[in-house]
Amino acid sequence: MDDAIQIESHPDPHPLGLFGLLLSLGAIVLIGLSALFAGMVLVALVDFLLFGWPHLRDSFMSVAGLVQGGALSDLITAGLIIGSAVYVAGSFAIWIMARLRAGKAWPLLLGWTPFKTDRTYWGLLLAAIVYQVGASVAVGYFHPAAKSWFTFPDQPMGIASAIVLVVIMAPLAEELLFRGWIYTALRWRFGYGAALGATAVLFALAHWESSHLYALAILPMGLLLGYLRERTGSTRATTLFHMLYNSAGLVLSFLGKV
Repeated sequence: MDDAIQIESHPDPHPLGLFGLLLSLGAIVLIGLSALFAGMVLVALVDFLLFGWPHLRDSFMSVAGLVQGGALSDLITAGLIIGSAVYVAGSFAIWIMARLRAGKAWPLLLGWTPFKTDRTYWGLLLAAIVYQVGASVAVGYFHPAAKSWFTFPDQPMGIASAIVLVVIMAPLAEELLFRGWIYTALRWRFGYGAALGATAVLFALAHWESSHLYALAILPMGLLLGYLRERTGSTRATTLFHMLYNSAGLVLSFLGKV
């Protein structure tokens, strides 16, 4: 807590108001899509310069064939890679918005500040992992189709892609958005309770699968991460927590597969 930068003691730059926040979320989507498109163009350009047009054309044909009827393992790997790219673009877009709003003081708007861990932090992580096991069993019992929501890849490239997406990129992007950009604005305008509740609900809705059960199971995690954001003053703390929590889930998925 000593190293945490509190919003109240640093009133400038001001977070956005509610209307500005809503507009900024739309801008984040547009910037993210633009960054994703620019990345795809850059990859295609590099492929063309290194290997020539025939190789680039064959690459496009391979992707088209995969979409139309590729092997399940290849589709899973491609989906994980695309998901990682989307999260990278989203993280970049959030950072751009923070830079445009605050310049060099952008960490204040995203809560990207130093923090210290303690026994409470690690105790809550252990409790969250135990909860994750229980919630997974409960959701699987009441909604058997949940077992198909995540298919663990069986190829090295797929496993590596799953680790990058689930352990690194998803926690980073989600924490920058929910506990960073959105939480900071709501906390400054409406107080802790409103920020905690709103970001937890939005976080749960973002994880809605084919049933509402998974969103309900995720809701307590949104509340816990919001509490940690308030307690530590840092999205670095919640990002680390989220990464470790997802790592445990990935390991459990792998053990369930074998």
